[in-house]
Amino acid sequence: MQPMTFAMWMSLLTIKHLGMKRIKVILNTTAITLAIAGAFATRYYMQDNNQPQFIPVNNSFKPVGDFGIDYDCHDSTEVCTFYQPDSVARPKEYLPYQKGKYVPANQ
Repeated sequence: MQPMTFAMWMSLLTIKHLGMKRIKVILNTTAITLAIAGAFATRYYMQDNNQPQFIPVNNSFKPVGDFGIDYDCHDSTEVCTFYQPDSVARPKEYLPYQKGKYVPANQ
């Protein structure tokens, strides 16, 4: 068995290097794809349209009705409506639900 020459050793190193680069690209692509899919899944999961929506009025929250029928949220960075995550255990807790500017339907 002949000892490896420098050229043979470098070609093996290059092949291993390209193989590792390919694996790295595949793993990074998979991670990015899963992260984006997880973000969309979380967004759609969090948007449960069966929950009642509220807006702040003075020092309390008032129910607003149905989206698209009783009110609309125009494009804005403000919080349009709020919801109650647990109305029994924490009746005074309201969290942001939709982004936008609240606009009643009769305007």
